Amino acid sequence: MGGLGFQHLAAVVALIVVGITLAGFGWRMSKGPEGRTARVEVLSGIGGGLITGFAVGLSVLFLERGFVAAQERAVWRANVEIAESIPGFTPGDRPLNGIHFTGKTLNDADFSGLDLRSKSFRDTDLKGADFDGADLRGVDFTHANLETASFREADLSGALLLSANLGQAELRTVTAMKGTQVNPMTCWPPTFLAERPDLAAQVKPMALYDEQGKKVKGRGRNGPCPDWPR
Repeated sequence: MGGLGFQHLAAVVALIVVGITLAGFGWRMSKGPEGRTARVEVLSGIGGGLITGFAVGLSVLFLERGFVAAQERAVWRANVEIAESIPGFTPGDRPLNGIHFTGKTLNDADFSGLDLRSKSFRDTDLKGADFDGADLRGVDFTHANLETASFREADLSGALLLSANLGQAELRTVTAMKGTQVNPMTCWPPTFLAERPDLAAQVKPMALYDEQGKKVKGRGRNGPCPDWPR
């Protein structure tokens, strides 16, 4: 809680003290049997005032904290949007809706366990990134550098790995690659296609045309991969 939060809390306490003090004066002014009703009214007023004061005070504090948190998220989001390179990027529990990562350098980023469905990492340098347990269905990794990235227990169904560099990526425990698009320029870890023929059979090879306009077919090549970017 920030300094303003403590100031508001102090103000609430001060108001309550003033209310109790005024109620005390009212109590002393109501004397004799005829003042019994007045005392009840005073006590009721004190109780109602305290409840109202606490409720208003807490509402102000929660609103303030929510406003500060919203400001912090907005600043963080703006910084991510404009930055070209964020080594070790870690979004944590912050929402990533609407943030574009295309063309950024995000070496060693931590996206583990996140829902990244249909996000674009096109032309993004993700060397060493952690996608363990992430939902990567429909993610666009076209021409991305995923060298040494980790995909343990990740779902890559429908993802685009066209011309992506996966030369030393950890793919052996990927859960699914159904409909994942690849092309002859997709570069795999040296033994992946042989070690996981079940996943290799799920990918969808896309045609690629050479400089002479001849169609090149295939699911990609095994590492070592060409330098990135190509």
